[in-house]
Amino acid sequence: MDAKGKKILLVDDEPGIRRILRIFLEVEGFQVLEAVNATQAFRAIDEERPDVVILDVILFGTTGFEICEKIKSDPKTRDIFVILFTALTKDSDVAEGERVGADLYLMKPLNPRDIVERVKSIFV
Repeated sequence: MDAKGKKILLVDDEPGIRRILRIFLEVEGFQVLEAVNATQAFRAIDEERPDVVILDVILFGTTGFEICEKIKSDPKTRDIFVILFTALTKDSDVAEGERVGADLYLMKPLNPRDIVERVKSIFV
C-alpha cells in the first residue's frame, strides 16, 4: 500500500486525539488535515478532497452523524471513506452510524496503531 499522497481528514475537538493520530498517520506517509467542527470539516472536504475522514461523533454544534450524512448524501463527496471514531458504544449509536452511511464505526479508546492499520487496509 502506498500512502503517499493519500489525504486523511481528522475531525475531533480534542487536540490530544488529533495530535497522536496525526503522528501515527504521518509516519505511514499520509497527508493529514485537521478540523475541530463541521464548518472546518466541510471547508477541508471542499478544498482538499480527502480520501478518508476520521470523524468524532460528539462535536460542538453539529454531530459527526450529521456531518457523515451530508458527506454520503452529496454525489461529489459520497465516495469519501468515512470512519466514525467515537466513545458512543450503544447498539443504537452503531445503528445510527450505519443509517448515515459510515463506512466504519470504531469505538474509543482504541490504540492509534489499530486505527492506522484500518486506514491502510482501505487502500489495499
